[in-house]
Amino acid sequence: MNYHLKLHEQYGPLVRIGPKHVSFSDSSLIPQVYGITSKFWKSDFYKMFDIKAPGGQVPTVFSVRDENRHKGIKRPIAGAYSMNIDFGKWVHWYAFDVITSITFSNRMGFMEQERDVQNIIAAIEGRLVYNSIVGQAPYLHKYLFGNAFTTWLVSFIPAVAILNSSRYIVAFAARNLQRYQNKEFNTVHLQDMLDRFKRFREGEQVMNDDELLSNAASNIFAGSDTTAASLRAIFYYLCRNPEAHKKLLAEIDAADRKGELSDPVTFAEAQNLRYFQAVIKEALRMHPAVGLLLERVVPAGGAEVSGLHLPEGTIVGMNPWVAARDKVVYSPDPYAFRPERWLEADEQRLKVMERNFLAFGSGTRTCLGKNISQLEMAKVVPQVLRRFDFELVEPGREWEFV
Repeated sequence: MNYHLKLHEQYGPLVRIGPKHVSFSDSSLIPQVYGITSKFWKSDFYKMFDIKAPGGQVPTVFSVRDENRHKGIKRPIAGAYSMNIDFGKWVHWYAFDVITSITFSNRMGFMEQERDVQNIIAAIEGRLVYNSIVGQAPYLHKYLFGNAFTTWLVSFIPAVAILNSSRYIVAFAARNLQRYQNKEFNTVHLQDMLDRFKRFREGEQVMNDDELLSNAASNIFAGSDTTAASLRAIFYYLCRNPEAHKKLLAEIDAADRKGELSDPVTFAEAQNLRYFQAVIKEALRMHPAVGLLLERVVPAGGAEVSGLHLPEGTIVGMNPWVAARDKVVYSPDPYAFRPERWLEADEQRLKVMERNFLAFGSGTRTCLGKNISQLEMAKVVPQVLRRFDFELVEPGREWEFV
């Protein structure tokens, strides 16, 4: 050990120490030589660690030189060395770090701290529960959290108060907006969402401070939990469907061997992984983040709907989960996770399938954050799959939905 240290101190970052051996001390070379996309395989030195079995020499997961063979040896045994983690928490932390970063040029550090920073995740989930229930009878809101006295009263009951977290979410956004405007964040400032919101048009600022706050709060509220739910769905359905998991790994491995993937994977590179794109589509079809009616009001004069006249003011809507399980559109297996359906469909059928895909809404009210959500999924999923093997702790247990 000291021998190599002394050699590099004397001769520099590259030292020839044998006929075919070069030692390096330049740390920037570590990803190139040892990284997950490295083309540098282990040398014959590692043959010394093969196991001599009755049938001959057998390479171990440590000694095998061929990287493709290494993956084959590693996968069946990796689980025995692994730890159980709540992966759902990690994708939640990831989604929040991303949305705060692109909104305020500041990551809140959910992943580094491994916790719900400032309890904002709990606040959002509490409000989602309240909105989902009371939203079925909106007139009740004025008697509940739309009422100042009720709001004050439940503030003394933490378990209930968490449901009334809209003010907390706005306050969270306001604090970060103020820090952003005070230039307390990143010294190297990147163009973020607030930059785009604040742009001037024809010499006038597009948004006032209240509108900036509204959009920042909306980003935090709508742009985090939904993406986290979608990421959970992708990994869950891959774990539940080994063949799809295997196909996706094969696609990623093939792209890696061809040098088509960077580290980390870029959004553009992920778009070229056709099976991966089908996996995302199918996971979001099976598990749209919104599981309620997308309500719309029948316009003046009424409307004919499926042969029935509905008077104006009637509320109509479709649940994305219902649309995604249409037996005609997704026959013959609407309840099965099968990414291939998005690759096999002809142009006409694909158009109908896309029509029924309401994971991001539809029409002029399609989710504005759709591209950001797709970007987050496209970058993190291939990267996780390249680095880790994973499985469900309870493989036989299915998700339960209400």
